Amino acid sequence: MYTLHYSPGAASMAPQAVLEEIGTQFRLQKVDTANGEHQQAAYLKLNPAGKIPALTLPDGTAMAESAGICIFLADRHPEAGLAPAATDPARVPYLQWFMHLTNTLQPADLRFYYADRYTTEETGVAGVRASAIAEVADTWGRVDRHLAQKGPYLLGERFSAADIFCFMLSTWQDSCPDLNSRFPHIKKLADLVAARPAVQRMLKTN
Repeated sequence: MYTLHYSPGAASMAPQAVLEEIGTQFRLQKVDTANGEHQQAAYLKLNPAGKIPALTLPDGTAMAESAGICIFLADRHPEAGLAPAATDPARVPYLQWFMHLTNTLQPADLRFYYADRYTTEETGVAGVRASAIAEVADTWGRVDRHLAQKGPYLLGERFSAADIFCFMLSTWQDSCPDLNSRFPHIKKLADLVAARPAVQRMLKTN
């Protein structure tokens, strides 16, 4: 059985939704980040970076990184239809969008929420946060334009794990005020994903 080490509202949301979509048995293990449990020795054995989430596989192997976990699970359970196969032409945009979301949008979000970690100057936090807000909006705009032309999902009519990851990031709206009104095609994707029974089950704990 899989065990997902999670914290409500954190980057564990997407892997949890993927697990729900797959329909396999899994256990949730809540990590109390408010009390620093993610920095304690027991958790650091699972994820030395001390970040959420971590996934323990049935054989005891542990892995980290939200996007990596999603891609791994979708590939390991092809019957769920969450990822194009390696020989499928759709694999190219699938991986491209997944990497863009986790390598460009997510880091900008983190710079907004944890601006103090990105400067050594007492007066630098405001500048880091302002830059992050601009980059988040620019990235969402790029995704929105793609969806306007080729949506409603990142792969057109085809739902995938990348859409789950996109949905998760769309819930972090402090870094992009009025996201839903500014980017209607992001909202449409998010609404479609949120309506899925598996995602609804995930949201009960987030």
